[in-house]
Amino acid sequence: MTVSVPLDARAGGPDLARGIALLGIALANLVGWLHGSAWTVLLKQQDASAADRVVDVLLALLVDNRGFPLFALLFGYGIGVLRRRSLECGERTGRFLRRMLRRHLVLLAIGLAHAILLFSGDILVGYAVIGMLCALLMTRGRVVLAAAAIVTLPALGVWGWVDGTVGLGGGSGYAAASAADYLAGVGIRAPDALHGLMLAPIEEIGLLSPMALGALMARGALLEDVPAHRRRLGRLARWGFAIGLVGAVPLAAVLVLDPAHARLDAEIVLGILGALHQVSGLAGAVGLAAAAALLAARWDPRPAARAPGADGGLTAAPAATTTATTTATTTATASATGPPPAGARGPLGAAVRAVEALGAVSLSAYLAQSVLCLLLFPPYTLDLGAQLGSAGASALVLAGWLLMLPPAVLLRRSGRRGPMEHVLRALAGSSTPRTPRTPRTADAHRARGGTR
Repeated sequence: MTVSVPLDARAGGPDLARGIALLGIALANLVGWLHGSAWTVLLKQQDASAADRVVDVLLALLVDNRGFPLFALLFGYGIGVLRRRSLECGERTGRFLRRMLRRHLVLLAIGLAHAILLFSGDILVGYAVIGMLCALLMTRGRVVLAAAAIVTLPALGVWGWVDGTVGLGGGSGYAAASAADYLAGVGIRAPDALHGLMLAPIEEIGLLSPMALGALMARGALLEDVPAHRRRLGRLARWGFAIGLVGAVPLAAVLVLDPAHARLDAEIVLGILGALHQVSGLAGAVGLAAAAALLAARWDPRPAARAPGADGGLTAAPAATTTATTTATTTATASATGPPPAGARGPLGAAVRAVEALGAVSLSAYLAQSVLCLLLFPPYTLDLGAQLGSAGASALVLAGWLLMLPPAVLLRRSGRRGPMEHVLRALAGSSTPRTPRTPRTADAHRARGGTR
């Protein structure tokens, strides 16, 4: 018999990073709700006020093209954890892939509903389609997965090219953002969502780069076994942040110096700056994920670290009740970690654990953020999308994110998962192999990091 991993046994680092990514995605998605002002780079408003421009620059440096690669990396990390558990349980590759297909199909359905009913900038459809490809590549070995991460990296640059040159096209907001009523918005979003589904294997292939990178990181429990990887995580955090920040500066400068493209209107230059902004965002995402793992371990109030494999993200699956690997790793980690740090139960520690709790219900929180924006920004609700700039809209989104923390903490304390997590698990199933067996030679070889 197998059981799901208790919420208090989840790895804190991935959940903390996921909770932070939720805020980043919500802030970045504001460009899909604000309308009525001509776009400049990164879909920001050309005629922004001084306060709005300050926020725009901060978002360009820290959030835009950084939040969604982080979420994609963590999504791939979850797939890697699922594969690791699968091999530990002796599950056949075919059964693993069938389980992954079922889970991703359910996630795809949720994403389509979200894209049609709530928000045209949905990410779940792309994550479901490309995530299944990542799961397939995960069974082919480390070299294939690494090659996929490298080969698909230029596709991220294509998205960045669009972000750099979008101000030359004269757009002033997404059509659904200014729809006269809700049904009109649905009528706009529905064909866009279906069109996006058809082209997802091509248009969203750039997601495979951060997903595959996350899956590779999960093979060695990089974000879970912090004591064993502390130095590596420290280097990734420092270099990731530095590269992400430096790569974002040129396009952020355009926001300040020439948002109307009065002087800089060369598409190739803006496109290159956009591609640099996008690709460097992946490095920034890696840095933030590493920093989150270190921070979560630093403020963990428990003396024993969580067992590797206790996190699976949006596609989380159960782990075996007991395995020799988990028991040994938990014991070793507990002795290496030592007593909880001083202040772990203080305000900062409580804040860290609150964001972790939100990250554990990331699917529910992601959809809840869209519901909140739908109530605030369209013309048929409060119409704030035409009245506010980046500063005011960001303040509202930040307030909504903060308000989700207490319910997430209550769910964590009661041992309950989020409502959409329950839906995903109920429809997709959450069982692992019922009868462990000795892994086949090829599967055992891949479990140790080999390739076919």
